[in-house]
Amino acid sequence: MLKKNIVLFIGFVYPFLISTAQSDESWKIYDDSEIAVIYITVNPADLNWMYENPESDSMHLAQVHFQNSLIDETIDSVGIRIRGNTSRLSFKKSFKLSFNTFIKGGKFYSLEKINLNGEHNDPSIIRSKLCWDFFNNIGIVSSRAAHAAVYINDQYYGLYISVEHIDENFIDKNYKDDSGNLWKCLYGADLNNENQLEAYTLKTNEIENDYSELDTLIKVINNTQINDFENIIDNYFNVADYLKIQAVDILVGSWDNYSVLSNNYYLYHNPSNDIVNWIPYDYDNTFGIDWLGFDWAFANPYDFGLFMNQPRPLYNRLLQIPKYKDLLNHFIEYYSNNYIYTELFNRKLDTLKTLIEPFALIDSFKSLDWGFTNSDFLNSFEAETFVIDPHVKYSIKKYNELRKESLFAQLEYSGSEPIIYDFEIINAGSINENNFIINVAAFSLSGIHSVTANLMSENNIEENIPFNYNPVSNTFKVEEADRWTVNIDDLNSSGKYTLKVIVQDNNGSTAEYPNEGIEIYKAGVATKEIVISELMSSNSTTIQDNAGEYDDWLEIYNPNDTTFVLSGKYLTDKIDNLTKWKFPENVEILPKEYILIWCDEDQEQAGPHINFKLSSKGEFVALIDEDGFTIIDSVTLPEMQSDESYSRINNTEEWIISHSPTPGITNIISSVDHIPNTYKNSLTAYPNPFNPSTVIEFEIQEQMDLQFYIYNILGEEVWSSGKKLANPGKHNFVWNGKRIDGGHLPSGIYIIYLNGDSYNDFLKLLLIR
Repeated sequence: MLKKNIVLFIGFVYPFLISTAQSDESWKIYDDSEIAVIYITVNPADLNWMYENPESDSMHLAQVHFQNSLIDETIDSVGIRIRGNTSRLSFKKSFKLSFNTFIKGGKFYSLEKINLNGEHNDPSIIRSKLCWDFFNNIGIVSSRAAHAAVYINDQYYGLYISVEHIDENFIDKNYKDDSGNLWKCLYGADLNNENQLEAYTLKTNEIENDYSELDTLIKVINNTQINDFENIIDNYFNVADYLKIQAVDILVGSWDNYSVLSNNYYLYHNPSNDIVNWIPYDYDNTFGIDWLGFDWAFANPYDFGLFMNQPRPLYNRLLQIPKYKDLLNHFIEYYSNNYIYTELFNRKLDTLKTLIEPFALIDSFKSLDWGFTNSDFLNSFEAETFVIDPHVKYSIKKYNELRKESLFAQLEYSGSEPIIYDFEIINAGSINENNFIINVAAFSLSGIHSVTANLMSENNIEENIPFNYNPVSNTFKVEEADRWTVNIDDLNSSGKYTLKVIVQDNNGSTAEYPNEGIEIYKAGVATKEIVISELMSSNSTTIQDNAGEYDDWLEIYNPNDTTFVLSGKYLTDKIDNLTKWKFPENVEILPKEYILIWCDEDQEQAGPHINFKLSSKGEFVALIDEDGFTIIDSVTLPEMQSDESYSRINNTEEWIISHSPTPGITNIISSVDHIPNTYKNSLTAYPNPFNPSTVIEFEIQEQMDLQFYIYNILGEEVWSSGKKLANPGKHNFVWNGKRIDGGHLPSGIYIIYLNGDSYNDFLKLLLIR
């Protein structure tokens, strides 16, 4: 989704994202190289009570032993209850494990909760796992899943699928800004004006109880004239990702969702771009399972919003827009040809079947609801003829065979104008360079002829710069296969530019994106006549504000011999909003003095209280000049513990993580303070920017174990080395711009992190395809 204002502030390295990625080890829970075994011990009386009261959400105390290829740990004081909707009444129950019910703030490998789904409707015990893997492979924000053998009080309760819980913890892992509203959308959540908001349950920010963004989205969906719909809906809703999710639903025959039953999805309003995002949920009724009397292997893709003869305004109105209908068709075809109807998918299915088979065959609970036998399990994968009344119509491979044949005969393209459906600007180079990359994904049925960046300065100087077709090979992500890239390495002056991207297809049709253009600011860089000198993102006991509260704070220091006027200048924690908070009149700092700013969103309190808080996970903070785009000083905070501060040595020099904060006085190093990057500038790479490979060099002064990690700009690990013992001296190795699985990575910024016993260092790499 586009942001209306984008600041070209070049050269940020985000160490806090790397720190988060390192500390988040939840991926180990969902390792599927072997079946996890989960031993649950609970008071038998509590277990009996849960079964007698399956609708209750009361948590009961349990002990859990979790074991897989990466974990072998026992956790005490875990909450357990029965979970689900209609599945609560099944014989093979589903369970929720909670690590923060009885222990405040408790987590297990960064997770607060785990869902154990019994999959009682699915004889293969694999369908939802296939769907979650599908979503994750194509880049949709969605739950992760892995199989688990569940024992309760030493009795085997069967093979389950452990599915990632969607809550504020999930949002924190998947979105840079996790402060927005998350709604769980249950039966009746049809996004129609007539519907009551009871169908939408707010799962974050419950105290504020703010439904305004959801209400606005519903009004936009229903009340916008169809001629204006395509120009408006993108400003409120992530249409492209929704169409990708809908394409998956059509391919796998998922009907227990919005378009058919108006349920089973989440909506997240991302405050950083003011866009609502769709998050998929609940995928056991797929690949030929049906309860409604339809054969989903032959269902027309355009009828999904019509099957129940009830309002499904979002899906049905999008299909009235030719470019959105064509984009949905494109997604269906791409995922068909490159993922689900491929030999690779079949091999993955066969591998998973081999993995789970020993645990499924001894699962006596699988037969309790619908009488599933071991033969039913074995036939679920590729039997030519396979029907279990009343609801299982096909094996998985047979369903895919029939679905592919029917879908390709049903797709109808409108022949719309070309469309750009994915857009990103990547800052590159150092703070004093004018260099950035624009990636777009463009589609037209006739093929794309050209993509051009049109830049117009405030002085009406126009420049047109062509994009290069830059697809990523062997990718499951359609936007990477449709990628066009331009590297703009020079802008004449700081200030505002208007950017439009113009795409032309092979039929000569053109389109602009966006219609109104994007305001882009090239940030100027001032000399550091004044500095941000210290910040604290988690203040528990260090210093109180004038209201007696322990709030986040930052300190500004004037190192000069003259008074510095702050009035009219700005503080911000958003790269795309440099004028977030403005200093009022008559604010100045005397020579060699400090000012302490409270970052607490309590502007009604007396004194300098601003409209944003600091994140203990780390974030960008800047002091901006009166022009609104010149950076006077900036800093990227690392992840810090409570009552640690990020401080400049002697107020103006190198940054340290301080265990002895000094708000309002000179910053002094203590014996336990951490000075980052002891081997400063040792880690280098050449060439950089690079294509296709770069040489990484570093030097160490003592023998130690070393390991390298490479992260993308979102903080996601894309490559890592094994841990190796290295001797003192200089070392080098070559990185070829590929993922650990050998797939090519797209153009963009990557961050290499060297982790050693006594040496840690970061370096930014720029890959240009």
